[in-house]
Amino acid sequence: MTKHTNSGWILAVFITLLLLAAGLRFYKLDSQSFWNDEGNSARLSERSIELIIAGTASDIHPPLYYLMLRGWRELLGEHEFGLRSFSAFAGILVVAATAKLGKILFTTKSQKRNGEGVLPWALLSLAAVFWTAVNPALIYYSQETRMYSLLALLAVLSTLFMFLWLRSRRWLWAVVYVVTAVAGLYTHYFFPAILIVQNLYLLIWLGQGRRLRSLTPQMLRKTILTWIGIMAAVFLLYLPWLPIFLRQVGGRPAMRSPLPIFLWDSLRWLAFGETISVDTFVWPTLAVLVLLLMGLLTAGRVTLIMLLATAVPILFMYFSGTTQPAFFKFLVTAVPFYCLWLAAAWAKPGWRKWQTGVALLLVVPLLLGTGQSLYNLYFRSDFARADYRGMAARIAADNHPNAGIILDAPNQWEVFTYYHQAGAPVYPLPLGQPVPAIVEPELAEIAADHDRIYAIFWGAEQRDPERVVEGWLDANAFKATDEWVGDVRFVVYALPHAVVEMATAVSTQFGDHIILNGFTLAADSYSAGDIVGVTLFWETAVALDQRYKVFLHLLDANGNLVAQSDSEPSGGSQPTSAWQPAQSINDNHGILLPADLPPGDYQLVVGLYDIADPDNRLPIQSLDNGSHTLSLGIITVR
Repeated sequence: MTKHTNSGWILAVFITLLLLAAGLRFYKLDSQSFWNDEGNSARLSERSIELIIAGTASDIHPPLYYLMLRGWRELLGEHEFGLRSFSAFAGILVVAATAKLGKILFTTKSQKRNGEGVLPWALLSLAAVFWTAVNPALIYYSQETRMYSLLALLAVLSTLFMFLWLRSRRWLWAVVYVVTAVAGLYTHYFFPAILIVQNLYLLIWLGQGRRLRSLTPQMLRKTILTWIGIMAAVFLLYLPWLPIFLRQVGGRPAMRSPLPIFLWDSLRWLAFGETISVDTFVWPTLAVLVLLLMGLLTAGRVTLIMLLATAVPILFMYFSGTTQPAFFKFLVTAVPFYCLWLAAAWAKPGWRKWQTGVALLLVVPLLLGTGQSLYNLYFRSDFARADYRGMAARIAADNHPNAGIILDAPNQWEVFTYYHQAGAPVYPLPLGQPVPAIVEPELAEIAADHDRIYAIFWGAEQRDPERVVEGWLDANAFKATDEWVGDVRFVVYALPHAVVEMATAVSTQFGDHIILNGFTLAADSYSAGDIVGVTLFWETAVALDQRYKVFLHLLDANGNLVAQSDSEPSGGSQPTSAWQPAQSINDNHGILLPADLPPGDYQLVVGLYDIADPDNRLPIQSLDNGSHTLSLGIITVR
């Protein structure tokens, strides 16, 4: 086989892999809604250049990505596909840049001088291209309107230009290195980890005895001084933003997982990305670990930059105290180098058959894990991003004439109003600290103006840890639905239309200790699509260890279930295990009537069941027939 034939075959395979990378990144690109951070990107990029810079000065990310997205949206539009395509194109360029870097790393001087070894370096480089093309983490962030795909690209490009400068000492490569390094710093505050990698590599490279012998003292001095000048240029160009960088990266409390666990989880993330469960993929991750060890043994010094660029970002995260899963996306900078390292497992010629067989066997679980992760990304709803588009569409479809929308965590405003641009007013709460004396009067004013509240809860543990907003709504409104949409909770409340003067007394005992003293109905006549508001008054004779859920069922004339509500008392804020003897528990519930419910009379019944076993319902002690439900009367649907 001639060198020309080899080159044509290599080019054809490379183009095929590049097309594969493009297909995986553009496939179902707009099938999911923007989630919270993507909404921030979309809305921030709407602003003028001056406002983007001003906004990012107080944001947790620097401005370059948003400025580039500002120009991109002018070309391709502001819909999900148009805005996400910027990351998709950056992701394809990551694959191409990794191929070029692989060619440099896997080609030795003797091979270049003699014109030999074209096929071996090409196979290694193509292997790296394949792993980069199909890597789930890179694909995931190539389908997100955030800066992480661009960050990965700048990490690879700056390293590539560093190697090109080291090989030629041409000023052109020094200049483009400075440009990409500065761009990386203005893209994300994690990019200094890449500069540490590159400087460590250069120190080790210059410290090699063979390297020192090949350089005259003048050449060595010139190389060191030029690199210092390059770093100085990067520093000076970033100097205007440096005070903002120092302000933004300081002040966050460090949170560290145990180092072995963090290293294991990081390796699993590098290989399989976001769309896996944290306790799965043990065997595929072990296979990856063995392949990386084989790469160290077979490729030797070739893997130095790969090892540094993979390990340093991980250790940088650990020592900076950012080991929570939410920060793993910073490791996109390491993924292309991990893929190169993975390909290096085949770098040593003359393997025995059993060695080749072991390597190929280890690839099988890696491919299976990659395929499963990609399947989860494209087709599994439990791995999907929060569906703000769907929530806004549901609110619009309800078309309630007097609804309000509360965003618990005000930074949901950008993404939600991207989809909800007209209709019910939106209230981001709490605007400041979640202090009850401030927030509760605001909630009371909102409640006075609306008959229905849609509440969207996100990040409540950080933004509203005492559940001030939700606690007030649970106590003063009727919760009809409560469901998770990705990592966001979508809750619908009804607000009482009028004060109910008197409760209906029932004094019914459920099980051995729980007593329903009475109830009130917000009304006895409703329209389809309304929410039936019910307040139950409970107490217990003794302290309870068991948690029970309350169920309210609406039955038609034939006893068929047409609507229901199941929840712990007061929206979960007053579980039965926390009740004290003789304590009066006021428990609000709402039942959302289907929009197509036929007019007529319906019976409303109530009961309780074990939260761990829904079939274990508490019997009513006063009834001999073993019934588990108590009728609260008839509801008329107009």
